[in-house]
Amino acid sequence: LHITQTPFRPMTPLHRLEARLHALTFGQAAILVAAANLLLVALAFLLPPDGSERGPAILSILGNFHILALHIPAAVLLIVPMFEFFERHEQATATVRRLSVFSAAGTWGAVLCGILHAHFNGFAGEAIELHLWGGIGASAFAGLASLLLSQSFTLRLAGQVVAIGVMGFAAHVGGELVHEEGFPFKANKTASPRPGKPAPDVEPGAKRDDYAQVIAPILEAHCVECHGAKKVKGKLRMDSLEALKKGGSEGAAFVAGDLKQSLMHVRVTLDPSDDEFMPTEGNPLTKEQIQAFALFIEGKPIPDDVAKAALAATKAPKQAPQK
Repeated sequence: LHITQTPFRPMTPLHRLEARLHALTFGQAAILVAAANLLLVALAFLLPPDGSERGPAILSILGNFHILALHIPAAVLLIVPMFEFFERHEQATATVRRLSVFSAAGTWGAVLCGILHAHFNGFAGEAIELHLWGGIGASAFAGLASLLLSQSFTLRLAGQVVAIGVMGFAAHVGGELVHEEGFPFKANKTASPRPGKPAPDVEPGAKRDDYAQVIAPILEAHCVECHGAKKVKGKLRMDSLEALKKGGSEGAAFVAGDLKQSLMHVRVTLDPSDDEFMPTEGNPLTKEQIQAFALFIEGKPIPDDVAKAALAATKAPKQAPQK
């Protein structure tokens, strides 16, 4: 009689961690999930997204990994219900347990990086706040879904679906910050200059798209830094024509044919000492840039000489803040 013995294989650190997590009671696991997400809440208040860029560099760099860290746990969270639905075991399988715990821990890590990203890399605005708290909610519900692994199939599946819904909301808000309102269901209709792209030269007599070739570069140079994807002061974005028409908390930036109602013209023509004068930082708009705004709002073509002078001014170095 020969007895074949299986060679002993020591447990890896991941196996030991999995064993310890599996050994936790429901109450212990709930405390762990609650404590981890309360830490995110505390950090969100201690490290608010206030629009200031700051050090130390290591935390700024770690925050940049938010963009990389969020995709994998989100994808894993999406596929966990597929395993549940097609296997339909009354008890969660080892695969479901591992994926669910990984998605909860990964989402928590992505949100942590997001808090650092917003605080140390100069993000601000209500949309950023909404994305931040949506992310914390997604982490909490992903943790809740992992807590429900000891429950029935129906309850586990319900928790996973709710977690996906909250995660989807946070992802939608984040997508709009980068790709404008309506993402991912809004198709691109017109091309506009990318941030940082040099303003196009104006060729005399050439047919020109005044918004894309003149107005958008002026806005990019003077306005989008505080009213774009990174910062959304006063709920106003100025990085697309649709956003100008929608306006912010104080009204529309662009109202076709009405200079008095178009805040993008009103604010730049105020006395520089006025608290509502724009832009608050950098160079004030030149008379040609203001004239270009006025003509565009009134629906009139911008003459070549005005367009050329307005675009040339966008390339001038920025001055120190006026206030």
